[in-house]
Amino acid sequence: MQMLMIVSRSSLLDDLLALLARLGVDASTQLPDVHGRGEAGAALGTFESPASNAVVLTALEEDEASRVVAELEAFRDRSAALRPGGRMPLRVFLLPCTQAL
Repeated sequence: MQMLMIVSRSSLLDDLLALLARLGVDASTQLPDVHGRGEAGAALGTFESPASNAVVLTALEEDEASRVVAELEAFRDRSAALRPGGRMPLRVFLLPCTQAL
């Protein structure tokens, strides 16, 4: 199994969850309001940096994880094409995952 960790701006969470649902991903954990700083800039939930991030975690079999990552990449590319500068605050990480209980 692999754990997908999807990090995006909180404003994208509903779109990401809808995409995952269309792909048949029916189990996930959502952290809708997290803060951090990275390549896409700061999302600190402060006056100076009012944005916040969301994290979605889901454990998938390897073939399904690959399919979901490909669809997330296509979503990112479509969305980035609509934004000035073509940057999209979306990152996806794959982590080895073993269910212990």
